[in-house]
Amino acid sequence: MPDTLLRDHQEPTVLVVDPSPENRALICECLRQLPNIRTIATGDGEQALRIFRELQPSLVLLDTTLAGTDGIALTRKIRSWEQGNNETGVSPWTPIVFLSSVTDEHLLAEGILAGGDDFLCKPVSEVVLLAKVRAMLRISTRQQEIWKVHRQLKDIAILDSLTGIPNRRYFDDTLAAEWKRCIRTESPLSIVISDVDFFKQFNDIYGHQAGDVCLKAVAASLSESLFRVEDTVARYGGEEFVAILPGTDASGAYAVAERMRQSARDLHIPHERGIDGRVSCSFGVASIQPSVDKAPLQLLRTADAGLYAAKRAGRNRVALESE
Repeated sequence: MPDTLLRDHQEPTVLVVDPSPENRALICECLRQLPNIRTIATGDGEQALRIFRELQPSLVLLDTTLAGTDGIALTRKIRSWEQGNNETGVSPWTPIVFLSSVTDEHLLAEGILAGGDDFLCKPVSEVVLLAKVRAMLRISTRQQEIWKVHRQLKDIAILDSLTGIPNRRYFDDTLAAEWKRCIRTESPLSIVISDVDFFKQFNDIYGHQAGDVCLKAVAASLSESLFRVEDTVARYGGEEFVAILPGTDASGAYAVAERMRQSARDLHIPHERGIDGRVSCSFGVASIQPSVDKAPLQLLRTADAGLYAAKRAGRNRVALESE
């Protein structure tokens, strides 16, 4: 087990990876001179990687010689993991400073090429170590701020500002991607289009602010009706919502749509012009086996036809439309 394991760290956290218990203790003791700094220490490379993945520290102080792996190999694994967790177009980047008693220029160059940021030769004076840690933590803080801004910008780009669920742009991109994936895997793809019944009348009676509250509640209920992570519901526009169900056939999509319909109905939002005096939704369902000679627009048109069929049949129902 690591010498110290901290799972919830609001303060900057430094991961110290050194095969020597004495060196780990000395480094951690030195770092206690800095305010609001927490340390995690281990001598095992594989364990260090597990700790890094779980806690994502602010800085890594890493000896080049470790049990289980060497420091340069561990650095490559850390950078590879960070690249794989790129959610915003900007990969997270944790500063890594090598500690080594070997003054080898080739080793230094290899470490920097592997993704290291700096190199300190042992024994390291307290003054130099503290100065380096302060500088690297400043870099880490700025990098995290940039990453958060990019994540916020991504959310703005793909989320509907009113309901908080994905927007039309995200839906279009996801549909295109899932269409291609289903061609490769020879899997069915289904679409569910829904519309809040008599929503114009709802706005006329209760006002647009109440209409916004209604749309938020309906969006949340539809989203909560999807149990698989690969399924997506988005606001298509106005009072329309659309769900993408990869790998789901027509009967499965119909069952999902019926669950969504009941979920919206169970909100019990009053609507004096609505069915039985409360808000309801109508749903159109379509399913297709994507292929290179077909297009996603065909699936959307079929689902849209199903939606209009549900409305013509009296609303508050699901209609499955065939190609």
